[in-house]
Amino acid sequence: MPSSALPWYLKGILYVALPAACLAALYLSIPGEVALAKTAGWSEHYAPAMPVCLSVYALSAGAIATYRRKMRLPGQMTALLGSLMALILAMSAQSISHLIEQSYMTTSALLVVAVSCVPPLTIAHLVHMAETPSQVKTADEEKAELRGMIDYLSEELTTSLASQSLTLVSRASAVVRELESLTKVTEEASEKVEKESESVEDILTGEEKAQHDEESKTRRKHLALARSIQETRESLEARGTTVTVADVCKALGISQATYYRYKPSEKVTASTLPLPA
Repeated sequence: MPSSALPWYLKGILYVALPAACLAALYLSIPGEVALAKTAGWSEHYAPAMPVCLSVYALSAGAIATYRRKMRLPGQMTALLGSLMALILAMSAQSISHLIEQSYMTTSALLVVAVSCVPPLTIAHLVHMAETPSQVKTADEEKAELRGMIDYLSEELTTSLASQSLTLVSRASAVVRELESLTKVTEEASEKVEKESESVEDILTGEEKAQHDEESKTRRKHLALARSIQETRESLEARGTTVTVADVCKALGISQATYYRYKPSEKVTASTLPLPA
């Protein structure tokens, strides 16, 4: 990346050559402007002030015009016209004084009046340029304007924050209401589930009870049938006859499969064995 620093020779021109050229130009303009002042009627004591008047006027007008242009202040054209007029006066003074000195022209009443008007016109224009323009704000005015801007921004920020806070509060209230609604629905669902659970539990309890009753009834039935088989077999044996399974089944009206399924648990005697086919 190229450096933005000025080369040494440009710095030399800015800080040495330009001031030297300005001083040389001012020095060269002194004799002509002094001679013109003497021609207009000023004495040897006052005539040397003419170069100072014109040179300072030209420098002041140029500097003020440049400053106002950079700062975008009013009065730029006035200062620029003043600096141009000062340069024109300086050039005219040199030219006229040299023309008179070389006998190309002579003095006149108009020339005397024009040269005599240079100092008061210079003072008037310098005073006019030195005035602070009405558009330029003082430090107090800038502070007041800045304070007003800060107050305005603070008010706007407060209003915006209040609006956002109200919006957030409204949304939070809506969320709370929705949460309460969901909580209510959840409680109702829990109660319903609890009731359903109790109902299912009651149903299961009833089924278990019925199953238990059925098992008890079947067990009692089995015991009663086994007791009937035992009593029938003992009754037939008491008659003194040979008792077979077929006899017991015939007496009770059951099948042999039922007999073997529900017979007593004690050991069956040989006399009660089924007869061969």
